Amino acid sequence: MLNVFRFLWSPKWVALTLACIFVIPAFQALAEWQWRRLDQRHAYNQAIQAQISKAPIAISELVLPASDPVVLADEATWRTVELTGTWIVQSQVLVRKQSLESNSGLWVVTPLLLTNGTIVMVNRGWTPAANSAMETPMIAPLPAGVIEVLGRVRAATARTKSAPTDLPTGQVDRIIPLEIYPSDSTITNSYVEMTASRPESRTAEIRELPAPEVTEGNHRSYAIQWTFFEFLTVVGWLVLVRNEVIERRKKISLME
Repeated sequence: MLNVFRFLWSPKWVALTLACIFVIPAFQALAEWQWRRLDQRHAYNQAIQAQISKAPIAISELVLPASDPVVLADEATWRTVELTGTWIVQSQVLVRKQSLESNSGLWVVTPLLLTNGTIVMVNRGWTPAANSAMETPMIAPLPAGVIEVLGRVRAATARTKSAPTDLPTGQVDRIIPLEIYPSDSTITNSYVEMTASRPESRTAEIRELPAPEVTEGNHRSYAIQWTFFEFLTVVGWLVLVRNEVIERRKKISLME
C-alpha cells in the first residue's frame, strides 16, 4: 500500500507539493488582507455617513483658532457647512480632467470671500469639456452681491510635484487653494463642494457633483475568491494524487 505513494518523493511531486504548500498561506494572506480592507471601507463609509448626517454648521466654527495659514480641523471633512459671502469672479478657475458618468469635463472652482474676511474655494460643479483640451469652456456670469452657499467640506491634497506650466489661461490641474488665490486669509487645506446656493450660482452648463458613493467595493468578492483558490489548491492536489494512485494501481494489476 505504501509503495503506491512512493511517487510523492519524486522530484516532480516534491516540487508540486512544495508549490501548493507555498501558495496556500499566500492565498490565505491575500484573503485576510481583503477582509481587512473591507472592514476599513465599512469604517470609512460610516465616518462619511456620520459627517453628512450632522446638521449644517457655519464654516467659521471649523477653522482652527489662531491657525497660520488658515486651516480647517481634520474632522471637518464631509461636514455640511454654511457660507455667506461674495464671489471673487476674477479668480475663478477650471480644474481639468474631471469625469462625470464617464464624460470628460472640468470642475468650476470659484473663491468665496466670506463676511468675516476668510476666503474659501468653492467647487460649484462639473461642466463638459470643450472640443479641444486647449479650449476653455464658456461659463455664465455669477450673480453679484451677497451669496449664501451650502456644501460639503472636502480635503485639498498637497501638491507632490511641480505644477504644469502649459495649461490654458484659467485652467489648473487640481485644487490648490493658495495657488488659486494666494492670501493669508485663504483656507489652505480644504474646499467646499457646493450643493445649494441662494441666489442660484449653478448655471445650466454646470452640473451638481453627486454625493459620495458609499459602497463596499470589490473587497468581499476578492476575499471569497482568494479563499476559493486556497480550497481549490488543496482539492486539486488531492485529486492529482488520487488519479496518480489509480493509474499506478492499474499498472500494478496489469503486471500481476
